[in-house]
Amino acid sequence: MDTLPPEIIAQIVEKFTEDQKLAPFSTISRVWKASVERLTFKSLSVATSDLDELASLFNGDNISRRAALTSLRITVILPNPGNAMGCCPVVRTIDRAADSTAFSEAVVKLFSILADLEARATAQPPLSLAFPEGVRPSRTKEPHGSTKVPCMPGYGNHQHSRREVRETKAKFGQFELLHETAIPTVYSVETLDFLGYHDLSDLKLTWISAIVPRLPKLRKLILWRTDEYGDGRRKRVALRDQLSASLLSLAGEHLREIRIDVRHEPVKNEAMPVHKLVDSNQWSQESWFKVFNHLATFPNLAVLHLLGGLVICPQFFRGIIDQPRTPFPALVDFELQFAPDTANGNWFYLRDDEAIESSRSDPEYEEFWEEKAKEDAQREDDRHYHSDSSLSDDGVRVFEEEPVRTNVVDPNVFRTLPDTTTFLPFLTDAAKVVLRIPNLRKFVLKQGHKFSDYTDPDYFPIVSRVFELWYLKAGMPRSPKTAPTHYDPSVPGDTAYVDQNRLYWRVDRWKLWDEVEAAWNDIAGPDAKVVFLEEEKWTTYGGWRDHQIYEGNF
Repeated sequence: MDTLPPEIIAQIVEKFTEDQKLAPFSTISRVWKASVERLTFKSLSVATSDLDELASLFNGDNISRRAALTSLRITVILPNPGNAMGCCPVVRTIDRAADSTAFSEAVVKLFSILADLEARATAQPPLSLAFPEGVRPSRTKEPHGSTKVPCMPGYGNHQHSRREVRETKAKFGQFELLHETAIPTVYSVETLDFLGYHDLSDLKLTWISAIVPRLPKLRKLILWRTDEYGDGRRKRVALRDQLSASLLSLAGEHLREIRIDVRHEPVKNEAMPVHKLVDSNQWSQESWFKVFNHLATFPNLAVLHLLGGLVICPQFFRGIIDQPRTPFPALVDFELQFAPDTANGNWFYLRDDEAIESSRSDPEYEEFWEEKAKEDAQREDDRHYHSDSSLSDDGVRVFEEEPVRTNVVDPNVFRTLPDTTTFLPFLTDAAKVVLRIPNLRKFVLKQGHKFSDYTDPDYFPIVSRVFELWYLKAGMPRSPKTAPTHYDPSVPGDTAYVDQNRLYWRVDRWKLWDEVEAAWNDIAGPDAKVVFLEEEKWTTYGGWRDHQIYEGNF
């Protein structure tokens, strides 16, 4: 086996599965050892409690292993809570000062290790650094009382309510990165992916302005966040301000790609007031407006994806239109997923009264209205039976300024008709922005949350809330080369028209405003392929309802 060429040995080693032991093969020869180590050390997952072991892997002559390392995933270990074996978070205590110290020391130690590897290694490929989650050692042992199921049977007989758990967790606050000046500069990291699940979600976003400048060759920045209605208006504003302040502090000359995924779940009763995150006449001070305009100054930014359903103002694009200098000079690929509710307390959608009322006399929907009448009657019976509406499983909890429930109301999802006062100017502004970005080849707008969910009871067969706009220049493919993903559905028919400009609309039965359609047709040009995708022609792929393939003919 030692007589095989190194290329063949490398291919053999790569065929081994993860559960097969490779160590015995490394003793055959130096060539086999090199191939085994290239595979073994290509991607490492390490907890911050094991950073010393990480450093020891590269001691002495083993620094050669750095030539194989391209991906490093760091799980942050935080201190156990006080009374960790208590029934649920209500009786456990979190020491945020201890969390801050543990996280900060881990970051300094990690960056010191990476800087040391740079100083000693002769071959060091670009490194992708990820922080997927933060955990506490007691997590696997402590009773699993959670916000959803507090005080599970056997651990306290439900002595604390879901409301008590949520309100207690809200009082814990956040921890932060300290001693930022002690963080060494690391030149080998070109991708930073901060997923921040579990306990790491409580980290203040000020870490961005501390860590990113320590990575002068960073090319790709990926951030994952949540924007939860249940946090209350005050906390939502504070978190948005934290993120925007950190991003506004970045210079960004070196960044080529930014992906920010902010998952926002709209309130499930759309008759209620939504949180006003900024005053209506202060839209230029809205967090995402400021971030978008700042990113427009980055000279080398080629890909910008703002995903998950950002809560923005309808004037989101206005700053780019009015900007005196050329915005986004290098931008090629842009995508914005926006929420149905707006940051100034409005909506992009209204109730489609005409469609709903006309369906009452439509034989196609006769069975639906009969079933709905029965459901409404049952809901009234349930409300009468439960004097406390908070006992209802399908109730919508109302949160105002604080993460404290102030009421429980029935679900009422009904906004599906685009509003001419908010949505129309938003789409016409978007068209003007496309004309201002000189190298743009892909521009995507999506309403970031599908209207229909399995739990949405209202009017699903009659109206829908779906919106996608794809503008693609000739030569820019629309679909992923492999299987569809959550963000990128597959449209096989696009390949026949990839050599011309394309314009895709996904609006279901809604009729576009004439001025919007005309503006975008002018941008696409007279020879463009314009396609209105039909909802009934989408099929799911691999059992994932969000992984879709379009099987319609153009």
